[in-house]
Amino acid sequence: MFINEELECCVCCYEYSRSDRVPRVLHCGHTFCAPCLEKLCKQEGFIRSVSCPMCRWVTCTRASLTLSGSLWVNTEIWDQIVEEEQARNRQIREDINDTKSKLIQSTLPVSRHSGLTSVLQKVFSCVLHEQ
Repeated sequence: MFINEELECCVCCYEYSRSDRVPRVLHCGHTFCAPCLEKLCKQEGFIRSVSCPMCRWVTCTRASLTLSGSLWVNTEIWDQIVEEEQARNRQIREDINDTKSKLIQSTLPVSRHSGLTSVLQKVFSCVLHEQ
């Protein structure tokens, strides 16, 4: 499976998520995960700033706010995260069902019908021999 480069932070190369690696947009328009932005930010007095790793544009926010609280979430990526997770979960369920099916098939006799027939023949042969 190929990872969509639009769905990963270009600083840490991890995929964005809706919990740990929320995609945040700097004022220049570039998007990075919140943990990377926290590592890149500097606080000087009442101002917190982040220099964009792509274009070096400086985004400034109030230090009284958290960086995540002061930057917008990239909603296009946010929406794609759900679609990717649903597709992955769907694929995992299909793989599990396929594996279960293969396991069940490998444990069953080659032919249920022939197995049942041989049991019935044994039962009826005993009955026929007793008469």
